[in-house]
Amino acid sequence: MHKMKIFYSTILSAIILATFSDAFSDTINAAVNPQKKFQRIEYFGASDAWSTQYVGDYWEDFLKEKAAKLLFSQKFDESGNPEGIGLSLWRVNLGGGSLEGDKSPIKFQWRGARCFIDPKSGEIDMSRCEGLRYFMKKAKEYGCEDFLLFSNTPPIGMTKNGNYHKTESDFRSNLKDDCYDDFAEYLAEVAKRLSDDGYGIKYISPVNEPSWKWTTDIQEGTPWLNPEIKKLAVELDKSLTKRGLTTKIFLSEADSIQNIYGYDRVAKDNPNKREDMAYNQLYAFFNPASKDYIGNLKTLARQIGAHSYHTHLRNSQMRDVRKKAAAEAEKYGVEFHQTEWCMLGFYANPKNLDGFTMDWKSNTYNDMQTALHMAKIIYSDLVYGQAHSWSYWVASEIRDGICALIDAQGFVEDAKKGRDMRPTKLLWALGNYSFFIRPGYDRVEISGADDMDGVMASAYVSPGGDKIVAVFINMTHEEQNAEISINCGGNAELAGLYKTDERSDLAKIDFDSDSIKLAPRSITTAVWNVE
Repeated sequence: MHKMKIFYSTILSAIILATFSDAFSDTINAAVNPQKKFQRIEYFGASDAWSTQYVGDYWEDFLKEKAAKLLFSQKFDESGNPEGIGLSLWRVNLGGGSLEGDKSPIKFQWRGARCFIDPKSGEIDMSRCEGLRYFMKKAKEYGCEDFLLFSNTPPIGMTKNGNYHKTESDFRSNLKDDCYDDFAEYLAEVAKRLSDDGYGIKYISPVNEPSWKWTTDIQEGTPWLNPEIKKLAVELDKSLTKRGLTTKIFLSEADSIQNIYGYDRVAKDNPNKREDMAYNQLYAFFNPASKDYIGNLKTLARQIGAHSYHTHLRNSQMRDVRKKAAAEAEKYGVEFHQTEWCMLGFYANPKNLDGFTMDWKSNTYNDMQTALHMAKIIYSDLVYGQAHSWSYWVASEIRDGICALIDAQGFVEDAKKGRDMRPTKLLWALGNYSFFIRPGYDRVEISGADDMDGVMASAYVSPGGDKIVAVFINMTHEEQNAEISINCGGNAELAGLYKTDERSDLAKIDFDSDSIKLAPRSITTAVWNVE
């Protein structure tokens, strides 16, 4: 390996990131300043809903193990390539019970979700949800120590209409008025029992996309008004405190980042009072002047979660929305977390998306162009939104999972009869971040690489300052030289380069300091050891 000596405020040499080519390439001059720190990264995660639970329930052991290794392994293989993407938090879906036995009334059968409550006895039975518990076990074995329990709907027995989704378009919760304490007790008790089994239940996220109508039969779901969220949070705070748990309440999984700071996406047919709607939630929950203030609850995390849907089409939208969210969160002393994204099919048109070629067509939404787009969203959420974490939606899915479900005919139609678990470009693109940027790393300043149509980069330093990681996204169709200087006050040695592009899956790249390039349409992670 080539050692690069760099002293505080004086650059003695530089690293050129490139692969050998006789063709001319532009040069990106980027400077990393680990002395200037921004937010601390808490985790990178993904969700077990819904198909992952089917994999755990029905698939053969070697396929389940393959999936677990891809999602959670923090090791390198014999060739020096990452075995998996090393997720550092696993989001666990506490289903409402739309899947009982082998049957579900949900239109897309692989979206059914089990519940820990036995419908016959009405009691909690932790032997249920075997597929869910399998992946929790494997996550822990691979070193993923933190878990978040999230709910899309209360257990069906606690809902007003006895259904797994709403049937009235009133944007109000489907939870029975007299079951707020029951639902809170259920969530806290499941967290307690899993904690007693050795799982680190860091958060409970009791509501999901509360501003959505949730009147379709495509998945479990219920809306919530802000006063209803407050009422549930108060009850859940009591239940967690009573059990002496360190688990925190995490809110509010808004369906759009805009909803946490304003009213930009208010549904036109929402009949409720403006101040009650599930919008402007930083003010609603964290401003003492708000009637829905809950910032004084001991178990409420001073964090707010939102999904990157609906704000990821144009570069300007990605930047402006996230800057607004960061400024508003800072005003209330709250951390912003991005908790869910995948390429929604109704946005899958290159005319709507910056960075896609006009001939792009996809039935899976997990190809390299989508992976580049996701990497740009991660960059935007972390750099402009100052997100403290980033999570993908479904770990496995037919079309848009980071692991694709396969049967003999191709993409599986029956989630109970899969025959392979294929890693997608989305998996490895996320791994460019999650495998190398570990909990406790700080995002630090990197200048000279912030072109969302060209090359953009974000940089991170380990808690002890002994490692620096930078992730470069090259959106162009040409190779790009990136000349990097590091103002670290010591010696920085380039220890590894890892590339994801059309032909590579988080693959280790051979390098020397004079002839290394950023490949066209690629994501490249550079790792330095610092002495």
